[in-house]
Amino acid sequence: MHLAFIDFVYAYDAGRPDTDEPLGGTTSAICFQARELVKAGISCTFFNRVTESRQAHGITTLPLHALSEEINKTPYDTYIFCGRWTDEFVHLVRENTKAPLIAWMHESAFIPPLTPALDDFDGVVFVSEWQKRVNQDAVRPHWKQTLIRNAMNPAVALSFPAEKPILGAKASPPILLFIGSFARGAFHIPPILDKIRVQRRDFSVEMFCNLDPSRNAETDAAYINWLRDQPNVTHVGMVGQPELSRRMRRATLLLAPNPWPETSCISLIEASASGLIPIITNRAALPETASGFARQIPIENPDEKQGFDMPIDYEAFAQATLAALRECAENPIATEANLRRQIDFFQAHYQWSQRVETWVEFVRGF
Repeated sequence: MHLAFIDFVYAYDAGRPDTDEPLGGTTSAICFQARELVKAGISCTFFNRVTESRQAHGITTLPLHALSEEINKTPYDTYIFCGRWTDEFVHLVRENTKAPLIAWMHESAFIPPLTPALDDFDGVVFVSEWQKRVNQDAVRPHWKQTLIRNAMNPAVALSFPAEKPILGAKASPPILLFIGSFARGAFHIPPILDKIRVQRRDFSVEMFCNLDPSRNAETDAAYINWLRDQPNVTHVGMVGQPELSRRMRRATLLLAPNPWPETSCISLIEASASGLIPIITNRAALPETASGFARQIPIENPDEKQGFDMPIDYEAFAQATLAALRECAENPIATEANLRRQIDFFQAHYQWSQRVETWVEFVRGF
């Protein structure tokens, strides 16, 4: 079996997660899932925005323009369009092959021009029950459907083996993390911290995100300077997965006031497997991804699949954070036990190797 993974947006090879370069969730999923497929004897080739051929982890990455020649040269069993695509590009592939075309859906909705629902597709892979449920109105009658959840960087799964204490590895004073793009809640962090500081200041916050709240360079620069002057706050920026994994191991809490219609949050998966206490909104697929371990703050219209600016209850986030920090200090034995159950659960259910069989069965079903 030979699978072609087509990414219309980014340039990378399968070794990208091992570098110091930042990595989005869709790209991470493609790289790690393909690596596991190759280990199972499934050939994989990437087509994306690279300018020349690359090799990593037994996977060849080719420029998008090479696809027209490859279709006629290599017998790919399936073409998988990852994250985003265009009508014209999918139709071009359809005209040149009878092999199944699959949409690996990572966005929250089928919306032209980024994720059009196309008759040329033969099937769709959803990454959460929530995403599958809210998009049924766009599914074509002839599509086959399946659910294949995202998972974690295998290195994260090694962060806290059974014999390793969790709280003993956490920094003191406690570190709170924000991870994700600016639109996924970074602008809500300062007002939440204002309310936390009313009761305590012995903590720090590390923000792993871009800072581009507007399209105006001067406005963005002013915001960056303002944020970096806030007490307790360090804006680290976007980092590679090895560095992020190290930072998560020593942090206590994931602060995620996220208004985004998340379809499956890999940073939440990895933070949970790294022994952080997640405080999240109940937006979209976040509760599903958290699997009952996170503290959830209600948000308006949690199922709305295209809204990005729901209001956040700052007081509720602050009180949940303060309560979690108190419990860590006052009940370390119970906290350690709760975190061990959380880590064990995510290690048991969120491994990319566990997704291989479902991918193979789905592709063979066409």
